[in-house]
Amino acid sequence: MAKAFDAVHWMRKRRAEIDEEDRGLTWSEKRRKTHEIVMRDPLLALLCNRIVAPEQVGLMMAKESPSAYGTAKVDEANAEEKGPG
Repeated sequence: MAKAFDAVHWMRKRRAEIDEEDRGLTWSEKRRKTHEIVMRDPLLALLCNRIVAPEQVGLMMAKESPSAYGTAKVDEANAEEKGPG
């Protein structure tokens, strides 16, 4: 069964078109252009000045044995790169 619409293909094609349109622009000019496009979009413009604080900030830590990652091998490789003393 053939796909009626291939989103990945469309996005890759559109990205190539945008890259061609932006050829020669500086990073700052590209940023300004994107900002102007967003501000003209009624849906996105509403979100531009909206600040929402997270309900809860949580931190998680995972502690595992260094041997699980073979840190001894990593330490040896780092010592070789640094050289003596």
